[in-house]
Amino acid sequence: MMTTDNTTSPQFRVSPAETESLLPRIVTTSWDDGDACDLKLAELLHARKLPATFYIPITGHHGARSLGRNEMRALKSEGFEIGGHGFSHLILPHCTKEMMVREVITSKQELEDILGSEVRMFAYPCGRYSSLAIRYVRKAGFAGARTTEMFAQGFNYDPYRMPTTIHVFPHSKSDYIRNTARAVNIGKAWRYLTELWQAKNWVDLAKLLFDSVIEEGGVFHLYGHSWEIDELELWDDLAEVLDYVSSREDVLYLTNGSILAYSTARPSFDLEAHCALEG
Repeated sequence: MMTTDNTTSPQFRVSPAETESLLPRIVTTSWDDGDACDLKLAELLHARKLPATFYIPITGHHGARSLGRNEMRALKSEGFEIGGHGFSHLILPHCTKEMMVREVITSKQELEDILGSEVRMFAYPCGRYSSLAIRYVRKAGFAGARTTEMFAQGFNYDPYRMPTTIHVFPHSKSDYIRNTARAVNIGKAWRYLTELWQAKNWVDLAKLLFDSVIEEGGVFHLYGHSWEIDELELWDDLAEVLDYVSSREDVLYLTNGSILAYSTARPSFDLEAHCALEG
């Protein structure tokens, strides 16, 4: 029988009088593709008590081996959230309606059978989506879906277009400029883009963006792919960023699903009650 996911989150109660200037400071991380290197990534996160949402396709991406049933269950038992990432990592806007059923609806059912619990979140393969893709994600029963749009730090977004803050990848400055055009808050994103010229690399930029969350409140959302981190030998860089954002007394550390539940219901959302339901 399917049960409610028991992913745990810190307790936090939002006051009805909360305003945008009194936003909490939240850190979340998410990781795509279900590569075997996710297990190494999970060790780094677990050592720092950082939550994560792992978005895992059923059959792997580009022919690579996907995490097996026992490995998925092990991640879940460690408190990590598991999200959908398609059946075989096909680009959804390229799919027919029949293919969309398998990639979105069937993949959710398969994951829930494996985990024995509800799967609430979905990540669009390669960040590509369309109005039809969103329709099928909603039809499947997902509560929300994550994109690859960066430079976001607020809560006001379509739950089926959840943005991120920064990608674990040495992007060029032109890459960041192109991504800024898709940002949820163009003005704020452009402000950070101007600060980019002060950053030597993605690590420095991540720290700048996190510092702005500490100063102003909001969400710092770090995302990436463990196989990419491994291929580019970014493990030390990643560890530096994880050390920088972890163990802060004034920061909440949540999964994508818990943040979505908060962001779609604020300012009256009671996160403490939500966590009790999850447990």
